[in-house]
Amino acid sequence: MTQKLNWKVSERFTALCMQILNAYPEAIGVAYKVLDCGCALLCGVSASSQPLGPLRHLSGQPRPSDRRAPICLKCKRDDGLRNRVVREGIFWPGTISERPELELRNLIGRSVFGAHYNEES
Repeated sequence: MTQKLNWKVSERFTALCMQILNAYPEAIGVAYKVLDCGCALLCGVSASSQPLGPLRHLSGQPRPSDRRAPICLKCKRDDGLRNRVVREGIFWPGTISERPELELRNLIGRSVFGAHYNEES
């Protein structure tokens, strides 16, 4: 079963991606892995496929009413990367026409995620 990000998480996902891109101007995109609990792990990526900055965790749990950061118990028990990844990809900023060429996007994606990675247009 593929877990989708809900719209509130999606807004926070985009905001965190933009935060990472602003913090690391050499980042060409943000690599992410969505977990079965709805959380996501994100990291900036350079044009040479190098990670930029620490791996950031975005909780898929609802924000408590007191505005504290939500805690995911599944992620607290493990690092989230052990057989819980349901989707992975790269967030490319800007419009579709501003993205790097497809060949470069796939080259970076394969360097980050492995030979199975493939973006279609």
